[in-house]
Amino acid sequence: MGDLLGQKGPTGRRQMPFLFLLTLLCPVLLEQIRYTIPEELAMGSLVGNLPKDLGLGVRDLPTRNLRISAQKKFFTVSTENGDLLVSDRIDREQICGKKPSCVLEFEMVAEKPLNFFHISVVIQDINDNLPTFSQNITELEISELALTGATFSLESAQDSDVGVNSLQQYYLDPNPHFSLIQKENPDGSRYPELVVKTPLDREEQSCHHLVLTAVDGGDPSRSSSTQIRVLVADANDNPPVFTQDVYKASVRENLPMGSSVLSVMATDLDEGVNAEITYAFINTGNVVKQLFKLDSKTGVLTTGGELDFEERESYTIGVEAKDGGRHTAHCKIQIDILDENDNAPEVTLDSESKQIQEDAELGTVVALIKTHDLDSGFNGEVFCQLQGKFPFKIVQDTKNTYMLVTDGVLDREQIPEYNITITVTDRGKPPLSSNRSVLLNIIDVNDNAPVFGQAFYLVHVAENNPPGASIAQVSASDPDLGPNGRVSYSIVASDLEPQALASYVSVSAQSGVVFAQRAFDHEQLRAFELTLQARDQGSPALSANVSLRVLVDDRNDNAPRVLYPALGPDGSALFDTVPRAAQPGYLVTKVVAVDADSGHNAWLSYHVLQASEPGLFSLGLRTGEVRTARALGDRDAARQRLLVAVRDGGQPPLSATATLLLVFADSLQEVLPDVSDRPAPSDPQAELQFYLVVALALISVLFLLAVTLAIALRLRRFSSPTTWGCFQPGLCVKSGPVIPPNYSEGTLPYSYNLCVAHTGKTEFNFLKCNEQLSLEQDILCGDSSGALFPLCKSSESASHLILEDSHPGMVVALFKTQDQDSGQNGEVTCNLSRDIPFKIHSSSNNYYKLVTDGPLDREQTPEYNVTITATDRGEPPLSSSITITLHITDVNDNAPVFHQASYMVHVAENNPPGASIAQVSASDPDLGPNGRVSYSIVASDLEPRALASYVSVSAQSGVVFAQRAFDHEQLRAFELTLQARDQGSPALSANVSLRVLVDDRNDNAPRVLYPALGPDGSALFDTVPRAAQPGYLVTKVVAVDADSGHNAWLSYHVLQASEPGLFSLGLRTGEVRTARALGDRDAARQRLLVAVRDGGQPPLSATATLLLVFADSLQEVLPDVSDRPAPSDPQAELQFYLVVALALISVLFLLAVILAVALRLRNSSSPAARACFGSALCSKSGPEIPPNYSEGTLPYAYNLCVPGDQTNPEFNFLTSVDHFPATQDILNKDSPSGLLTSILIPNAETDKKTFKQQAPPNTDWRFSQAQRPGTSGSQNGDETGTWPNNQFDTEMLQAMILASASEAADGSSTLGGGAGTMGLSARYGPQFTLQHVPDYRQNVYIPGSNATLTNAAGKRDGKAPAGGNGNKKKSGKKEKK
Repeated sequence: MGDLLGQKGPTGRRQMPFLFLLTLLCPVLLEQIRYTIPEELAMGSLVGNLPKDLGLGVRDLPTRNLRISAQKKFFTVSTENGDLLVSDRIDREQICGKKPSCVLEFEMVAEKPLNFFHISVVIQDINDNLPTFSQNITELEISELALTGATFSLESAQDSDVGVNSLQQYYLDPNPHFSLIQKENPDGSRYPELVVKTPLDREEQSCHHLVLTAVDGGDPSRSSSTQIRVLVADANDNPPVFTQDVYKASVRENLPMGSSVLSVMATDLDEGVNAEITYAFINTGNVVKQLFKLDSKTGVLTTGGELDFEERESYTIGVEAKDGGRHTAHCKIQIDILDENDNAPEVTLDSESKQIQEDAELGTVVALIKTHDLDSGFNGEVFCQLQGKFPFKIVQDTKNTYMLVTDGVLDREQIPEYNITITVTDRGKPPLSSNRSVLLNIIDVNDNAPVFGQAFYLVHVAENNPPGASIAQVSASDPDLGPNGRVSYSIVASDLEPQALASYVSVSAQSGVVFAQRAFDHEQLRAFELTLQARDQGSPALSANVSLRVLVDDRNDNAPRVLYPALGPDGSALFDTVPRAAQPGYLVTKVVAVDADSGHNAWLSYHVLQASEPGLFSLGLRTGEVRTARALGDRDAARQRLLVAVRDGGQPPLSATATLLLVFADSLQEVLPDVSDRPAPSDPQAELQFYLVVALALISVLFLLAVTLAIALRLRRFSSPTTWGCFQPGLCVKSGPVIPPNYSEGTLPYSYNLCVAHTGKTEFNFLKCNEQLSLEQDILCGDSSGALFPLCKSSESASHLILEDSHPGMVVALFKTQDQDSGQNGEVTCNLSRDIPFKIHSSSNNYYKLVTDGPLDREQTPEYNVTITATDRGEPPLSSSITITLHITDVNDNAPVFHQASYMVHVAENNPPGASIAQVSASDPDLGPNGRVSYSIVASDLEPRALASYVSVSAQSGVVFAQRAFDHEQLRAFELTLQARDQGSPALSANVSLRVLVDDRNDNAPRVLYPALGPDGSALFDTVPRAAQPGYLVTKVVAVDADSGHNAWLSYHVLQASEPGLFSLGLRTGEVRTARALGDRDAARQRLLVAVRDGGQPPLSATATLLLVFADSLQEVLPDVSDRPAPSDPQAELQFYLVVALALISVLFLLAVILAVALRLRNSSSPAARACFGSALCSKSGPEIPPNYSEGTLPYAYNLCVPGDQTNPEFNFLTSVDHFPATQDILNKDSPSGLLTSILIPNAETDKKTFKQQAPPNTDWRFSQAQRPGTSGSQNGDETGTWPNNQFDTEMLQAMILASASEAADGSSTLGGGAGTMGLSARYGPQFTLQHVPDYRQNVYIPGSNATLTNAAGKRDGKAPAGGNGNKKKSGKKEKK
């Protein structure tokens, strides 16, 4: 059918693999693929196999997407196998006309990669047109004088076919007078001429009838005929003669109508009518006759229509000249049409890309361009160019195909889109052009890192800033779009310690605001530098860093500190000596002070506040040098006192004072009497001796107690075993266990209930549910594949469930139609109601599927009523319908949404714990668990461990509760991240920030810093010169308030004054100044009671007492100071406590002795006496519970309940042992003595068996070295001996238990002496608790038995009681564990 690249046969097939590789390596094939087909092929006829000829695989067809690019598509490409098929009627004569070669050229476009393939299809002519004559009868006049051999042109036949199929031969029916010859025109066409064979004689035959037949060369050949009527005319023997046989002219196309082309001229020698010549076309088609007009008189040829070079390049016209005698002459006119540039080139775009990434490489193909110009030659040559400056260029692929490729860097941030105009221009004169615009959007990529607004940042922060305050803000911009341009901030480096960085500053990831996490101190940290990073969310992410330098500015927050003169060891000022003969200006001493602040705040000035002799000394304002201002006078005291104030330069200024004690003396001996007046410091050795005496006394008491316990234990062991026999019946319980009636209402804090069962079956039984739960089944109208229903009744309906996330094409229901009619009346079509996301698919005859055709959203449309109508094709049509109710089942496709983007609440400090402080709310449009929202706290700027102690959130309501009372002074603000989470699967969640601001309340009273109280709590004295003028600064009351804002504004008020009006008090400064001069009647000692109030509502206040003495020297003040009461002697108080401690220890010792004597007397008493004791201690009946058991008993009781023969115990903790009798170790007594006896005295019968050879208990009861009673250093060898291992420790334990029992029996003692003290706090002080004594309740040893009772604490330690022989040894590591 065709050939590829001119190759045929086996050679062409061997080159197919090479061509396949060529298509992979080359973007576009340079040669054309040529096929040859005949015209008039039926539609769908095969032209050629494109994948085979192009070297493509059949599997690549779907991805390559082959398609034809042509103005008129005569062919199509099969999507299944890539065959090139005929898609329209191909008429060669209509397409190419008389052209000898007819070729259809078009381009084949392939994608991935984008390629052009040039296809040429040669249309072969078939013999589908027969030759035709324009007239069925042609009349021809021939003079009878026509000579033999004269020729006469006949009308030629027209055949649209070309080549062999065109007109090939003329035939004339045999005639004796005429014959036929054929001639060819310059264009190769043939025309017939009639030749006179014999002379004509009009008289013999005036008319001859001939038949002219035209035959083409097709196989089979086709022909047509015309009749020629020859009229023999009378003699006119001179025919017209043209001046030229062929006239040639060249004209331009698009000449105006009526333009003259050329003139033909013929001459006739005859005269008269025979010489009158007329001109006419001969052997010319109708198309030519419409384009040209020939003047029959003048022979001028003019244009009668528009000449188009693109339609036809030349014309050959036959012209006949006829004279009056009907003689004719013939000539040919050859007209060549000259091409003009009258057709603008055309441009088309194939595979135009609407978008391109901004990081596309150079040379990336954006679009394929194809040009076409109907002109020829130089006028048909075109070139493409771009209008404007773009980062693109046009690359020519072949003659008429181009590619638009990238030629520069694309930047979406500068130019987000390009409107590219492609101009195609030909080379004609004047040139013609056409344009085509391409709108190209640039897709963003993450090619821009964030850029900070400044190269670096420098901020000043005043020290003592509030924690949590914003100190700076950095800002970075990213011109990218979406996540590529979303910037987050973080701290990546700092010159601070990495571990401490988080405690100094933090940065908001969203806003870039830098927060101070603590109050900065200029004296500790003057500056630090942070490296902040701005990072976008692209992939890969880009970032930029910037440095932020924080300068901590100084505030006047440090008072000056006096280095010299220093204070003595007792806090008193030291003395300096001054020579009596010191001249004015003599340097006495120098006050040296420093200020931790810097700058102006550290500029120090020195001022004299008080002086014994004003004017005697001068003080350097800036140097602090104390010099004599004058010589010492006779009346001047030898001892001088200067009170120097050191002030800094801050606003407000801070100050410190130093006291100078100066003594005028020429030798040290003169100074000693003054110095000896100072009190001697306390002797620390005396205190040490006191503690040694107390320690010795305590150790002695413990020793006495240990000896007492040892003696008591020794006496008990040597007593007769029968002595305790009477106690056995009272200790045994014959009946089953009895539970106190109010046992659950209130019992002792510690009790041990031991149940020993005699049954072999021991189990722990839980409650069992006997009721069977029945589940109701809900059957929904069919199986999972959908319901099958007939459309026969209009009232039928069905209901279905479908998930809202169902994909399009999911089968919802199957249904069948049935119509009892036949033929067209039984043909049924199904339709759905409009505007629903469903459609109907026909699966087979009368079976249909209802499937989804769009997304479903339950939140917008919870259900659909789908009406399916079945209509037949009868006349009139009948129909029936059914309605399906489709309920959309909810899926978790909506995350909770908070009603606010962020929350901020104000909470006043000292709020009640458990109060609601805020509420967040989120909504979820889903149903059921998918829409049920629960709230939780997922993050906070508080410590994670302490978060639960600050706030909590209700999971159901979102109410945030405060778990403690907030303190504005400790926590001013904190931020929580709350999460709303639904209960779907998978669960969806959303977060919101809640910022809690703790508002200040006036809950802190002012605190007076100066004047401070003396060691004994009394106010100190200040001296005022008698000559003080009004306005003299006496002293200053200094107070602070821990609150903030208005609550910390302090005001100073005088509550009481000895002399009202003598002193004035600054309302805001607290400065006490003289209001007037001291009068003669004014007392020398003045007292001021000053109140300091804050600005809160209601205000809080504190008071300070000022004792002021008017005196000019220290000697005048001494009598006043001596009147102050002497401080109490601490030695006297110490002796008092020592006496009380000795008294208490003595009482405890006496109680222990009395108890031991009482036990001894009971053991040695007569049987009658023992019976008396037995009646009190023994009980013949079953166990009884004291009626007030729950009201007050011993702090620790051990209740051993032995049940009777129970067949099915519900809760059994221990399994009974056969050799262990039920009557052993059962305690149920209400008296303290009975309890003590039951603990200390074993069973008599058992004692006989176990006294001589007693098995050691298990090692679980043993205490560690720190838990053992007795001396802390007592370690008595191996622990594997029988219990008790240490007799000394055992006796101490018994003595302590005896003391505890006696204290419990005493009516003056409370129950147990307090929780956890075991009754020992009354004797050993409140600090002596069970934390210092091992908990003996943990393990109870039963004499004569291998079992040890262990309480719940032992179970918590993971130890279970187990019998064991005491001879087993355990390593030291196990003992520590």
